[in-house]
Amino acid sequence: MSKRNTRAMPKAVIFDLDGTLVSSSLDFRAICEQTGCVPGQDILRYMETLSAADKVKVAKVIHDHEMADAHSCETLSGAVEMLAMLDDLNIRTAIVTRNSAPATQIKLARTGIKLKHVLTREDAAPKPAPDALLGLARQWGIPNESCVYVGDYIYDLEAAHRANMHACLYAEGGLPSFSDKAHFVYGCHSQFEQTLGEYWLTVAPSGAQ
Repeated sequence: MSKRNTRAMPKAVIFDLDGTLVSSSLDFRAICEQTGCVPGQDILRYMETLSAADKVKVAKVIHDHEMADAHSCETLSGAVEMLAMLDDLNIRTAIVTRNSAPATQIKLARTGIKLKHVLTREDAAPKPAPDALLGLARQWGIPNESCVYVGDYIYDLEAAHRANMHACLYAEGGLPSFSDKAHFVYGCHSQFEQTLGEYWLTVAPSGAQ
């Protein structure tokens, strides 16, 4: 079957993993209690402030929680079909996650999500740093402003803004307090094509096609 027309669509859509494409049951409160991290603080940044010995201890706590979560995750409804739709539109796709590589590999194997480009925190500075997003755009030879980054948390939106990409919030249910940082929002993967197309029509005339 021939690919569909990509007029008035972005060149690339990059996704967060946890809470965006797959489920996550990570208990950040428990992680904080076990590591001494202040609730709400970035656990990965916190770990970098510790001594070498304490860093090893915290890394093990994070690893154990991530691996347990990886072995229980499920694909979010409509995610696989949405990714297939983007491929049919000739839109490049990738995953950028704060997860470790081992946890990410398990999640992708469990859910059957197969993308050529998957970057974890071992590959680039973790979000909200824009490094992974910028690297993908360079690799593809695509202008940053022709890319969309989709995620469910504030770090995702901040990373998109820092990379000069379009920030899309996936929010199933009520909107979080940081939803105003998103360029556009959707809450159901089956609606993503329509929402993306409608949003892109508003930015394409400015050269973002």
